[in-house]
Amino acid sequence: MKKFICLLVSPLLCCTLSAPLYAAESTQAQSNPNLQQTREPDDLLYDDPGSIIEELKEDAEKKDYLFTGFGEALKPWRDWKEGLLKEHGFRFGISFTAYYQNASDTVGPEDDAASYDLNIDGAWTFAGRGTDSPATLGFAALWRDDLGTEITPLTLFTQVGSLYSSAAGYSDDVGPAISELWIQKKFSAAFGFRVGKIFPITAYDFFPFKNFRSDFVDFNNVTNATIPLPDYGFGGLIMYKPQPNVYLRLGAHDANADVEESPFDTADGEAFTIFEVGFDPGYMPRQPGRPPFGDVHVSIWHQDKLEKAGVDDGWGISVSATQRFGRYTPFVRYGYADVEVNGPTSVEHMASVGLVTDGVFGQANDRIGVSYSWTDPVDKTLDNQSAIDAYYRIHLTQHIAFSPTLQIIFDPVRNPNEDEIFIWGARLRLVL
Repeated sequence: MKKFICLLVSPLLCCTLSAPLYAAESTQAQSNPNLQQTREPDDLLYDDPGSIIEELKEDAEKKDYLFTGFGEALKPWRDWKEGLLKEHGFRFGISFTAYYQNASDTVGPEDDAASYDLNIDGAWTFAGRGTDSPATLGFAALWRDDLGTEITPLTLFTQVGSLYSSAAGYSDDVGPAISELWIQKKFSAAFGFRVGKIFPITAYDFFPFKNFRSDFVDFNNVTNATIPLPDYGFGGLIMYKPQPNVYLRLGAHDANADVEESPFDTADGEAFTIFEVGFDPGYMPRQPGRPPFGDVHVSIWHQDKLEKAGVDDGWGISVSATQRFGRYTPFVRYGYADVEVNGPTSVEHMASVGLVTDGVFGQANDRIGVSYSWTDPVDKTLDNQSAIDAYYRIHLTQHIAFSPTLQIIFDPVRNPNEDEIFIWGARLRLVL
C-alpha cells in the first residue's frame, strides 16, 4: 500500500509542476451547465475556508464528479435545502470525514492512526436578508473519535518525533459538543462584527487551503505554527474595509478555551488578541459571495500569561501572500514568535511555499496541493525541521470526495536516527 501511495502521488506532483502557468479553466467545467456555481450578491467580511458559512457555500456548489450515475440520488434533499435558504434564509450541512495515516518509522510503539470527524454546521440570516446589512446566527456541533487504532492522526507526531502534528483536527474523544454559537452583523460592505463561541483558526490568517476536511491536513498549513490560535471558545472580532479590496481585522478570544466546556467556564480574563491588515491585489476578478482569489496580509498577535496552565506570555508577527492565476494558486507564508520555551508555541520561525492546482485531469473540481515548510523550534537544543505536505482530491460523487495524502518529514527533531519519515494517508468525506 505504501508503494501504491508513492506511485500515485509522484506523477501527480509532476503534473502539477509541469502544466502551463496561465492555463484556462477546465473546458468540461465551462461547457457543463450543471457545474455553474451558486453565487450570492453579498460581499463577505469574515469567512475563511473551514468556517461555517464558507464551508456551507462550498459544499452546496454543484461539482464535477467521477461516477456520474449517482448524480441525482440526493437531488430531493438538495432541493429541500435550497428551499430553506430561499424562503427562510436558513442553511445547514452535515459532513462525515474519516482519515487514516501510517508512518514509515517511529520512536514510539504505534505507526498508524485513524479518526473521524462528524460535523453539523448551520447559519440563519434572521434579519436584513436580501440587503447588504444582514444579521446572522451561526452554530456548529462536532463529534470526533478514533477509528479502531490506539492513537489518532492528531497525536501520531508524538510517535514519529515531529515538532508538530501531521493531522490537525483528527483527534479522539471530543464531543458531541456545541463547537460554535455566534451572532454576526454586517453594516453594508464596510463594517461588521461577530461575537460568541468562535473557532479562531477559521477567522484569521486567511489561507484558502486550510480546511483539514478537504485540503491540507498538516498543522503548519491548517494554521501557522507560530500563531497559538485558541480552541473553540468565547471571543469577538470586528472588521472594517476602508476600500473594497482592503481590510482591517481586530479580535480578542479566550486563551483558555476548550471546545467541550462552556465558554463562560474557561474565560477568566487571559486573552489572545490579534490584529490584521490585508488586501486583494486584484489580479483575478472576485466572485460575489466568496473570498478573493488573491490575498496579502500581515498579522500581529499577543497572548497573555496563563497562570493555571503555567504558560508564559508571547507575541508574534506573520506575513502571507496567496494569488490564483487561472487554475494555479501559488502561496508564500512566514511567521515569527517572540516566546520562551514554556511559551504559547513551540515554533519561533516558520516559512512555507507551495502550489495548488485545480482541474488537473479534466475534472473541474479535482485538486492537487503541494507545500514545503521549514520550522525553527523555540527550544534551541532541537534542530530545524522541514516537511513536504501533498494531497490529491477527487470527487467520486456530488457528495463524496476522496483524498490520498503524503507527507515527508525531514530531520524530525525528536527522532535523530532518521533523516526522513514518510507518512501516507487516505481521507474520505461525505457531505449531506
